[in-house]
Amino acid sequence: MVLSLALAAGWSGAASALANAPDAMPEVRSLGDHVLTIAKDPSCKTNREGCREKLRVLIEDYWDTTGMARSALGYHWKTLDEAQRQQFTQLFSSLVESIYLSRSNFSKAQNYTNSVKVEYLKEIPEGDGFRKIDTTVTLKAGDKPIKVDYRLRWLDGKWKVYDVIVEDISLTGNYRNQFNRVINSHGYPELVRMLQSKIQQIKASEGT
Repeated sequence: MVLSLALAAGWSGAASALANAPDAMPEVRSLGDHVLTIAKDPSCKTNREGCREKLRVLIEDYWDTTGMARSALGYHWKTLDEAQRQQFTQLFSSLVESIYLSRSNFSKAQNYTNSVKVEYLKEIPEGDGFRKIDTTVTLKAGDKPIKVDYRLRWLDGKWKVYDVIVEDISLTGNYRNQFNRVINSHGYPELVRMLQSKIQQIKASEGT
Protein backbone atom coordinates (compact mmCIF):
# COMPACT_ATOMS: atom_id res chain seq x y z
CA MET A 1 0.00 0.00 0.00
CA VAL A 2 2.82 2.40 0.95
CA LEU A 3 4.69 1.54 -2.26
CA SER A 4 1.58 2.16 -4.35
CA LEU A 5 1.07 5.58 -2.77
CA ALA A 6 4.72 6.46 -3.33
CA LEU A 7 4.51 5.49 -6.99
CA ALA A 8 1.26 7.40 -7.44
CA ALA A 9 2.72 10.51 -5.82
CA GLY A 10 5.84 10.21 -7.95
CA TRP A 11 3.80 9.83 -11.13
CA SER A 12 1.59 12.77 -10.23
CA GLY A 13 4.60 14.99 -9.66
CA ALA A 14 6.27 13.82 -12.86
CA ALA A 15 3.11 14.34 -14.91
CA SER A 16 2.77 17.86 -13.58
CA ALA A 17 6.41 18.63 -14.37
CA LEU A 18 6.07 17.25 -17.89
CA ALA A 19 2.96 19.30 -18.53
CA ASN A 20 4.96 22.44 -17.76
CA ALA A 21 8.08 21.39 -19.67
CA PRO A 22 9.29 24.15 -22.04
CA ASP A 23 9.97 23.69 -25.74
CA ALA A 24 13.03 21.58 -26.49
CA MET A 25 14.10 23.55 -29.58
CA PRO A 26 16.01 26.21 -27.59
CA GLU A 27 18.03 23.48 -25.87
CA VAL A 28 19.16 22.00 -29.18
CA ARG A 29 19.95 25.46 -30.55
CA SER A 30 21.99 26.17 -27.44
CA LEU A 31 23.93 22.94 -27.86
CA GLY A 32 24.64 23.73 -31.52
CA ASP A 33 25.71 27.30 -30.74
CA HIS A 34 28.03 26.17 -27.97
CA VAL A 35 29.65 23.51 -30.17
CA LEU A 36 30.32 26.04 -32.94
CA THR A 37 31.64 28.62 -30.50
CA ILE A 38 34.15 26.13 -29.11
CA ALA A 39 35.18 24.83 -32.55
CA LYS A 40 35.64 28.39 -33.89
CA ASP A 41 37.83 29.45 -30.99
CA PRO A 42 41.22 30.45 -32.51
CA SER A 43 43.00 28.81 -29.57
CA CYS A 44 41.76 25.43 -30.82
CA LYS A 45 44.39 25.48 -33.55
CA THR A 46 47.15 25.38 -30.93
CA ASN A 47 45.29 23.63 -28.12
CA ARG A 48 43.04 21.06 -29.72
CA GLU A 49 43.12 18.80 -26.68
CA GLY A 50 41.75 21.60 -24.51
CA CYS A 51 38.94 22.27 -26.99
CA ARG A 52 38.08 18.61 -27.30
CA GLU A 53 37.83 18.43 -23.52
CA LYS A 54 35.43 21.39 -23.54
CA LEU A 55 33.30 19.61 -26.13
CA ARG A 56 33.35 16.43 -24.07
CA VAL A 57 32.09 18.27 -20.98
CA LEU A 58 29.46 20.06 -23.07
CA ILE A 59 28.15 16.84 -24.59
CA GLU A 60 27.97 15.13 -21.21
CA ASP A 61 25.91 18.07 -19.93
CA TYR A 62 23.39 17.86 -22.77
CA TRP A 63 23.27 14.09 -23.30
CA ASP A 64 21.34 11.48 -21.34
CA THR A 65 24.24 9.03 -21.23
CA THR A 66 22.35 6.41 -19.24
CA GLY A 67 19.37 6.59 -21.59
CA MET A 68 21.62 6.24 -24.63
CA ALA A 69 23.41 3.26 -23.11
CA ARG A 70 20.12 1.59 -22.18
CA SER A 71 18.76 2.11 -25.70
CA ALA A 72 21.96 0.84 -27.30
CA LEU A 73 21.85 -2.36 -25.25
CA GLY A 74 18.14 -2.96 -25.90
CA TYR A 75 16.39 -5.75 -24.01
CA HIS A 76 19.74 -7.04 -22.69
CA TRP A 77 19.78 -4.06 -20.31
CA LYS A 78 17.19 -5.83 -18.13
CA THR A 79 19.56 -8.76 -17.59
CA LEU A 80 22.28 -6.60 -16.00
CA ASP A 81 22.63 -5.69 -12.34
CA GLU A 82 23.25 -2.08 -11.28
CA ALA A 83 27.04 -2.40 -11.24
CA GLN A 84 27.03 -3.84 -14.76
CA ARG A 85 24.72 -1.07 -15.97
CA GLN A 86 27.06 1.59 -14.62
CA GLN A 87 30.02 -0.17 -16.19
CA PHE A 88 28.32 -0.41 -19.57
CA THR A 89 27.14 3.20 -19.47
CA GLN A 90 30.71 4.36 -18.83
CA LEU A 91 32.11 2.14 -21.58
CA PHE A 92 29.51 3.19 -24.14
CA SER A 93 29.95 6.88 -23.33
CA SER A 94 33.73 6.54 -23.62
CA LEU A 95 33.38 4.74 -26.95
CA VAL A 96 31.09 7.38 -28.48
CA GLU A 97 33.21 10.25 -27.21
CA SER A 98 36.45 8.60 -28.35
CA ILE A 99 35.10 8.08 -31.87
CA TYR A 100 33.29 11.36 -32.45
CA LEU A 101 35.84 13.55 -30.67
CA SER A 102 38.87 11.85 -32.20
CA ARG A 103 41.58 14.14 -33.55
CA SER A 104 40.72 13.28 -37.16
CA ASN A 105 37.00 13.97 -36.74
CA PHE A 106 37.68 17.14 -34.75
CA SER A 107 40.06 18.37 -37.46
CA LYS A 108 37.47 17.70 -40.16
CA ALA A 109 34.83 19.57 -38.19
CA GLN A 110 37.14 22.56 -37.78
CA ASN A 111 37.46 22.81 -41.56
CA TYR A 112 33.76 23.64 -41.82
CA THR A 113 33.25 25.97 -38.85
CA ASN A 114 33.17 29.10 -41.03
CA SER A 115 30.87 27.67 -43.70
CA VAL A 116 28.55 25.30 -41.86
CA LYS A 117 24.86 26.21 -41.76
CA VAL A 118 22.38 24.60 -39.38
CA GLU A 119 18.65 24.86 -40.01
CA TYR A 120 16.37 24.10 -37.05
CA LEU A 121 13.21 22.93 -38.77
CA LYS A 122 10.59 21.72 -36.32
CA GLU A 123 9.85 20.21 -32.94
CA ILE A 124 7.69 17.09 -32.79
CA PRO A 125 6.08 15.81 -29.54
CA GLU A 126 6.62 12.07 -29.05
CA GLY A 127 4.63 11.51 -25.88
CA ASP A 128 4.89 13.02 -22.41
CA GLY A 129 8.42 14.17 -21.77
CA PHE A 130 9.74 13.21 -25.20
CA ARG A 131 10.45 15.39 -28.25
CA LYS A 132 12.16 15.14 -31.61
CA ILE A 133 13.94 18.08 -33.18
CA ASP A 134 14.47 17.96 -36.95
CA THR A 135 17.46 19.85 -38.32
CA THR A 136 19.63 19.94 -41.41
CA VAL A 137 23.37 20.63 -41.56
CA THR A 138 25.00 22.03 -44.70
CA LEU A 139 28.78 21.86 -44.41
CA LYS A 140 29.52 24.36 -47.18
CA ALA A 141 27.70 26.27 -49.90
CA GLY A 142 26.54 24.00 -52.69
CA ASP A 143 26.56 20.84 -50.57
CA LYS A 144 23.45 18.77 -50.07
CA PRO A 145 21.98 19.34 -46.58
CA ILE A 146 22.47 16.45 -44.18
CA LYS A 147 19.41 15.46 -42.18
CA VAL A 148 20.20 15.35 -38.46
CA ASP A 149 17.42 14.71 -35.93
CA TYR A 150 17.67 14.74 -32.14
CA ARG A 151 15.51 12.78 -29.76
CA LEU A 152 15.24 14.26 -26.28
CA ARG A 153 13.55 13.48 -23.00
CA TRP A 154 12.74 15.71 -20.05
CA LEU A 155 15.09 14.61 -17.28
CA ASP A 156 15.79 16.34 -13.95
CA GLY A 157 14.32 19.62 -15.15
CA LYS A 158 16.21 19.72 -18.43
CA TRP A 159 15.92 18.37 -21.97
CA LYS A 160 18.55 15.71 -22.60
CA VAL A 161 19.51 14.13 -25.92
CA TYR A 162 19.13 10.34 -25.87
CA ASP A 163 19.56 9.63 -29.58
CA VAL A 164 20.90 11.30 -32.72
CA ILE A 165 19.61 10.22 -36.13
CA VAL A 166 21.72 11.08 -39.18
CA GLU A 167 20.09 10.49 -42.55
CA ASP A 168 17.53 8.20 -40.87
CA ILE A 169 20.22 6.08 -39.19
CA SER A 170 19.91 6.05 -35.40
CA LEU A 171 23.13 6.23 -33.39
CA THR A 172 21.82 4.00 -30.62
CA GLY A 173 19.89 1.75 -33.01
CA ASN A 174 22.99 1.11 -35.10
CA TYR A 175 24.99 0.12 -32.03
CA ARG A 176 22.09 -1.94 -30.67
CA ASN A 177 22.16 -4.19 -33.75
CA GLN A 178 25.90 -4.73 -33.37
CA PHE A 179 25.78 -5.32 -29.61
CA ASN A 180 22.85 -7.70 -29.92
CA ARG A 181 24.78 -9.91 -32.35
CA VAL A 182 27.80 -10.06 -30.05
CA ILE A 183 25.79 -10.87 -26.91
CA ASN A 184 23.65 -13.50 -28.63
CA SER A 185 26.71 -15.19 -30.10
CA HIS A 186 29.33 -14.79 -27.38
CA GLY A 187 27.68 -13.36 -24.25
CA TYR A 188 27.78 -10.03 -22.45
CA PRO A 189 31.34 -10.44 -21.03
CA GLU A 190 32.65 -10.65 -24.59
CA LEU A 191 30.92 -7.38 -25.48
CA VAL A 192 32.60 -5.69 -22.51
CA ARG A 193 35.96 -7.06 -23.60
CA MET A 194 35.43 -5.83 -27.17
CA LEU A 195 34.39 -2.35 -26.02
CA GLN A 196 37.39 -2.06 -23.70
CA SER A 197 39.69 -3.20 -26.50
CA LYS A 198 38.20 -0.75 -29.00
CA ILE A 199 38.53 2.18 -26.60
CA GLN A 200 42.15 1.23 -25.88
CA GLN A 201 42.89 1.05 -29.61
CA ILE A 202 41.46 4.52 -30.21
CA LYS A 203 43.36 6.00 -27.28
CA ALA A 204 46.60 4.34 -28.45
CA SER A 205 46.15 5.76 -31.95
CA GLU A 206 45.56 9.19 -30.41
CA GLY A 207 48.62 8.88 -28.23
CA THR A 208 46.64 9.20 -25.02
